[in-house]
Parts: sequence; structure tokens; C-alpha cells
Amino acid sequence: MIEPIFATPIYKSDSLYQFSTEELDCLNSLKLSNNANNSSSVDLNILKKTELEKLYNWCQVNVDTFLTELGKDEKAEIYITKSWLNKNKTNKFHHPHHHPNSIVSAILYVDGEPTVPTLFHNSNNFSNFMFYNKGNMFNSNLFQVTNENGRLILFPSYLSHSVGVNTSNKTRVSISFNTFIKGTFGYSNYQLNIN
Repeated sequence: MIEPIFATPIYKSDSLYQFSTEELDCLNSLKLSNNANNSSSVDLNILKKTELEKLYNWCQVNVDTFLTELGKDEKAEIYITKSWLNKNKTNKFHHPHHHPNSIVSAILYVDGEPTVPTLFHNSNNFSNFMFYNKGNMFNSNLFQVTNENGRLILFPSYLSHSVGVNTSNKTRVSISFNTFIKGTFGYSNYQLNIN
């Protein structure tokens, strides 16, 4: 019998968020800065915009659900910190990276084709040996999540991820955000209070 230990949780929202015209107009009006292979909003707090309050609340409910399912102490609170918009035009990609100074990070698909998935990377497995003939959860070093407009993906911020080359004619648009923790948590002598 094989038992998976130290599993890495990835959360997918149960429902797809339905963007309003006002929300889409707000997102489309954001000023972008070009990176080497994609663009992101100059504003790193987009979910604090009044026009996106409903979206912010929906995201926070999903963050709370995810962390509660993981066993979060009710005295600890996970909250959204930074948030920004990403755009990957045709033939553009996003390099492998992780999100420092964050507990849980997010990708919310706004627009794009399902042919441009998010790729999660794993180097802590048997992928450095080629003695198997079929990939599975024990020997794979790559896991992909297909775009679904309105789907929120939450994952541990330390997890390396990337976006492959956009081979479609449609720009891939997503919102990302990070989180942090506050409140009282920990055991007896190791208890910590962050406000």
C-alpha cells in the first residue's frame, strides 16, 4: 500500500464568478506595466477598488473556506493583501515563480482560452528518475489547471507555478492575490499574536 504524505492542497472554487459589466470595465481601465513576457497592473491593490467590492468579498469567502477545510484555528484570520491583474497576449508566457511574504496565493481566471493553463511545478518527487512508464501523483513534476473563466484557484504561496506560451489568438487575463495572517495562533509557550 502506498500512502501519500505531506500533500500539497490546491483549491478550486465550487462556483464560477460572474463578472459584471462594471467590474470588467474597471479591470479593462487598469494601467499595465510590461514585464519580460507578460503585463501586470501598476496598481497592486485592485481588489480594494469600490467597483470590485463584491468580487473581493467572494474571493475572501473562498479563502476562508479553503483555510477552514485545512483546519485553520478560528482565532486566526487570513486576509487578502496585494492584488493585481495579469495579461498574457499571444506568444507570451509567465516564468516559473512563487509568491514570497504570503500564506496562500490565488489565480482568478477572467478571460482567455482553456489552452493556456496554469502549470504547478514539483521538484520533491521521483521525477528525476525515468523508471516509470506513466505519470501519477507520486512521480510527476508538473500539474496543470485548465483555465475556466470565473474559476478561482488557491494554493500555498511557496508552490512554484508558471503559465505556458499563449498559442491562442485571445489574451489570457487573470487576477492574482496574496494573503497573510493575523490574530492569535500557536500553542502555549509558542503562541503568537499578530494584529
